[in-house]
Amino acid sequence: MTAVVDSPRARTLKTLADETFDLLVVGGGITGTGIARDAVLRGLKVALVEKLDFAAGTSSKSTKLIHGGLRYLEQGEIKLVFESVNERNRLMRLARHLVRPLPFLVAHYKGDRRWLVTLDIGLWMYEALCFFGGYKNHKTHRAQKTLELEPGLRQQGLTGGILYYDAMTDDARLTLENALDGRASGAVIANHVRAGALLTQGDAISGVTATDVLTGNTFDIRAKLVVNATGPWSDEVRALANEKALLKPTKGIHLVVDEKRLPARNALVMTHPKDKRVMFTIPWGLGRTAVGTTDTFFDGKPDTVEPTAADITYLLDAANHYYPDAKLTPDDVISTWSGLRPLLAPPDASAGASQVSREHVIVERKGFITIAGGKLTTYRTMAAEVVDRVVKQLGLKQPSTTDDRPLPGAKDFMESDEVLHAFEQSLASDRLDVKTAKSFVEMYGGRAKQVLERCQASADTNTRVDAELPWLMGQVDEAIENEFAETLDDVLSRRLTLVLRARDQGLGIAETVAQRMAKAHGWSAQRTEQELSAYRAVVESSRAWRR
Repeated sequence: MTAVVDSPRARTLKTLADETFDLLVVGGGITGTGIARDAVLRGLKVALVEKLDFAAGTSSKSTKLIHGGLRYLEQGEIKLVFESVNERNRLMRLARHLVRPLPFLVAHYKGDRRWLVTLDIGLWMYEALCFFGGYKNHKTHRAQKTLELEPGLRQQGLTGGILYYDAMTDDARLTLENALDGRASGAVIANHVRAGALLTQGDAISGVTATDVLTGNTFDIRAKLVVNATGPWSDEVRALANEKALLKPTKGIHLVVDEKRLPARNALVMTHPKDKRVMFTIPWGLGRTAVGTTDTFFDGKPDTVEPTAADITYLLDAANHYYPDAKLTPDDVISTWSGLRPLLAPPDASAGASQVSREHVIVERKGFITIAGGKLTTYRTMAAEVVDRVVKQLGLKQPSTTDDRPLPGAKDFMESDEVLHAFEQSLASDRLDVKTAKSFVEMYGGRAKQVLERCQASADTNTRVDAELPWLMGQVDEAIENEFAETLDDVLSRRLTLVLRARDQGLGIAETVAQRMAKAHGWSAQRTEQELSAYRAVVESSRAWRR
């Protein structure tokens, strides 16, 4: 490849190699970026490395929900639900553009083991745990009103329903904003840098040997303390320190269809007709509906998780059971995503995948801390808890400040939803419809105006990357220059989620975007072709169930 010698990335890698840090975070998912952000805001000298891209693993493969976990209340995990519903409310303020209210509908049918009155009582408890401070309280409806709320529902046996509110997010963007705020606050952060052997000083871990995945260059990163926040890869990193395994991962598969084929108005809480597992149909916006998730134990390598034909059949069976007129078939599936939940191994080996706790654990020794388990919703409190351990090991006492610090895109919208919506309206013009303006604000928050101005600067930057989606070519430039995008997959999978939302999963525009990135990054023709091949492999992997 033709390297850009004095690029921001080159300077970042030199800093990683030259300096000694208070803390090195290994892993750039939501927990790792949350830890780096929390720690640098406490005044620590912080580095973070991620072997792929930010949120490339579990953190971009969730159900995209920020929720309390109503079913965890049924399982008696009161502490987890209490923490989750209050963090949901906090994130709806601190990341208002990214974490937005979403109505959930629980339809009740004759023969269901849960009575409506039981669900009603459970939801009053759910809302009481956040002191009734959520978006809206729930309402119970008779069958006719339930069908008005969700016209496509199966009518036979329907007795009523309950509408309540949680929230949804763009999980990859939520992770990215933590990384951006961490970098802006002084953390040294790099994606596509793999941590290898652990360095030691006496009986303490003192850093890692790292490899720049994009060039193959190897160097040491020295730190007083290393945090392992690698999610499903946690046990692999722990093995480098001769530590025992902690995890029993489960696989979650989602599929995406055209909203015209499955026009869900609310997030429908479904219990699968075969095994009674709870799952969702979600109105995902931009003309798409998502269905998920599966929950099965996974014993393979975390890098190789893929959907199977059985996974897709399972999801379609549930959707068709609740929406019988949809008659979805495999041909309706636009895309899938596959992820691993880094769950703690249960004490009872016979426990089912859905019974495994979503609680987290922190394990530490001198110079080395592992955070494992947990939920997307509670990432901020998990990060704060880890950094509390870090500062204690370092002999410091700085408290966390993230409980009232907005993420960068939300700093102008702390006051209310009305302020956010007024900003969306202000961006609309003769050249920009309200739908497109809203999509930009959901992605960038307060940066949306700046990014839009960049996109509208020329015909080239104002060109759509996909005929059905509102994204513009100038956003590719923004991703390259300001959002850590180093590979074609970074742009098409996580900065602009074409791999999930475009009917061709971004394959049609891939070469154009690759050429644009080649010019910006100084790629050779060979490197450009490698990027295209790598992205095609990502798409092929998401279609593994068709083989």
